[in-house]
Amino acid sequence: MSDSDESGQMNRRADEGSSYGGTERRKRMYGVLYTCYGAIGEVEDWLDDHCQQEFHLVIEDIDDDLIRKSLKIMFESEADKIVFINQFAKKS
Repeated sequence: MSDSDESGQMNRRADEGSSYGGTERRKRMYGVLYTCYGAIGEVEDWLDDHCQQEFHLVIEDIDDDLIRKSLKIMFESEADKIVFINQFAKKS
């Protein structure tokens, strides 16, 4: 399941009750910068359906015409990152 906040971040947590604060260690993340020209929801839906572990999606930039969007996607799993690149990003 995912949730978004006002900053444009998209998060999926393995345990919805967990908190990122306290003594929890930060997880290693594998990032990719991705530019899309369609709806960001298509990217979010694909990530929800295909990622096995947590991911974070951040909108880095949107052009003045709201057409080109630059996204930073951070994956907990390097395998999820590779699947995204090979199955989604290369076909877009």
